[in-house]
Amino acid sequence: MTASPLGDAAEIERLAAALARITRTTRRRTKLPLGASSISALAIVVDQGPTRLGDLAKIEGITPATLSRIIAVLEEEGYARRSSDESDRRSSFLEVTPAGRRMLTKARKDRALVVRASVERLTTDERQLLSAALPALESLADAGE
Repeated sequence: MTASPLGDAAEIERLAAALARITRTTRRRTKLPLGASSISALAIVVDQGPTRLGDLAKIEGITPATLSRIIAVLEEEGYARRSSDESDRRSSFLEVTPAGRRMLTKARKDRALVVRASVERLTTDERQLLSAALPALESLADAGE
């Protein structure tokens, strides 16, 4: 009986290491006005709409204290604002400002340019394999959410 593709621990470790290096390299080469955690929180709110602060902390896997620091930066830079929950005054939502949307759009475009430059260094065969792997990579990303 043969092992299925990516079935052994060594291949899984290679995949994990490659994904981590891609993320690190892309982050390093992309000049962002905010840290990765702030960009990530902002992206969630852009993608999902106004988000309760407690829910955002859970999604990001961070403590409320850490989220408070992130929100303070986003508000200070004018990228987001808090709003009260009309049904529960103890609860707040985070909303993205137009400036926050513009900054995130630019950050995503800049990241795509960095990835494009890396992809262009691959051979034609490697680019085709990567293209064919996109659905699996997207499923892998979605499985973590």
